[in-house]
Amino acid sequence: MLSVTGNYQSLGLSTLQNTALSTRLERLSSGLRINSAADDSAGLQISNRLASEKRAYTQLNRNLNDGISYAQIAEGGLQESAAILQRMRQLAIQSQNGINSVSDRAALDKEFQQLKNALNGIAYNTDAFNRLPLVDDSDLLSANVPSISDTFTNGVNQSMTSGLRSIAYIPAGSTNIQINLNDNGANDDIQVFTVDGKHLAGTPLSAGTWNSNGISNSTSIESTFFLPTNGYEPTASYDDSNLLTIGSATIDGNSISFTGDQNASGNLNETLTIASNAQPLIISVIGSGAFNVTASWTSLGNEGGPTFTLGPVDITATNQLGVGTDFIELTKTPATLTDLGLDGTSLQNESDAESALERIDSALQSVSESRAFYGAKINQMASAIRNNAIGFENISRAHSQITDADFASETALLTQAQIVEQASISVRAQAKSSDEQVLGLLNDTVNQSA
Repeated sequence: MLSVTGNYQSLGLSTLQNTALSTRLERLSSGLRINSAADDSAGLQISNRLASEKRAYTQLNRNLNDGISYAQIAEGGLQESAAILQRMRQLAIQSQNGINSVSDRAALDKEFQQLKNALNGIAYNTDAFNRLPLVDDSDLLSANVPSISDTFTNGVNQSMTSGLRSIAYIPAGSTNIQINLNDNGANDDIQVFTVDGKHLAGTPLSAGTWNSNGISNSTSIESTFFLPTNGYEPTASYDDSNLLTIGSATIDGNSISFTGDQNASGNLNETLTIASNAQPLIISVIGSGAFNVTASWTSLGNEGGPTFTLGPVDITATNQLGVGTDFIELTKTPATLTDLGLDGTSLQNESDAESALERIDSALQSVSESRAFYGAKINQMASAIRNNAIGFENISRAHSQITDADFASETALLTQAQIVEQASISVRAQAKSSDEQVLGLLNDTVNQSA
């Protein structure tokens, strides 16, 4: 009876010892004090909340680093724009010198115009995370005028009616646009405008095609044609200072060739070629008849590529449970020719050079202010990263105190459990040996009595 009772007691003790030993081994192998909810239910709940905050800090720093990269890309584009403006300023000062001949100024203006093209190219090609930080949203799309690829099928002739409306929008960065028009004797004329109202190619407002539609001067075209529904900016104003009526020219980064209106000579055909355009353009055919037209192109700006995201960029700076999210806003800093006020500038004579110099100085100030803006934002985001690093360290320490195993304590407890287990095994072995000896003596006594 004593042997049976002793065995059950030793069995229960062994189970408790095994559980303690298993717990110590699990904590030492995982490095965690809480491996299941049963270990510490309250601690588990707190640790999960702290772990969530740790992951939030990690992601916030990634977001801020992305924001720094965005600002660095934009500032890098502006840095090159500033270098180009400095060269343009040098050329303007050189052109002012009275010793220059007409041909000298023409040579200076040729480089000047190419630099303007490069300036616009930087603005439209500085792409950061599928955004264009150096281009105003109004320069990127026309919500009311279909793209040329929506109006026409590349290389296919079609019939259309003219009037006082925009028929196609050509996105910046397109190449080899060609429009061939036959007006069927109705004297319909091709017109090319920028979205801010600059008349690049076509017929002057004194032409009959305009007059028949009630337009004869800048006031009438601004009030009846330069409307948002026709793709124009609300502040668009008419400017025909560089109007190309026939021939070829590069105007504000747009390389254009135009046969002009030949209706008076009996030629019903007009051909417009835009080798490249540094800014969005609007095509209209003004008149009162019907015409046949074929449009073709090699490539269109952004065609097949991403649709650029509009608006400012909000970079997440902090995100606290129960408080909300704070943002660092990176607004756009438009740096196109139009935004810098440099479209239409030239060095053809001393007066033009003087005007260009004044506008270049203003553009340089604008670019410098934009660069300073990005520099300040980079410093602000770097400060937010350092602040988050402190928060991450504190949260990590608190999380560790709750969840991490105390290796010294667990090792000591493991050693204790192992000693107790070994002692228990030894005691059970001795008890078993004693039981066998007692049973042996009883058996001998029974045999002798028999």
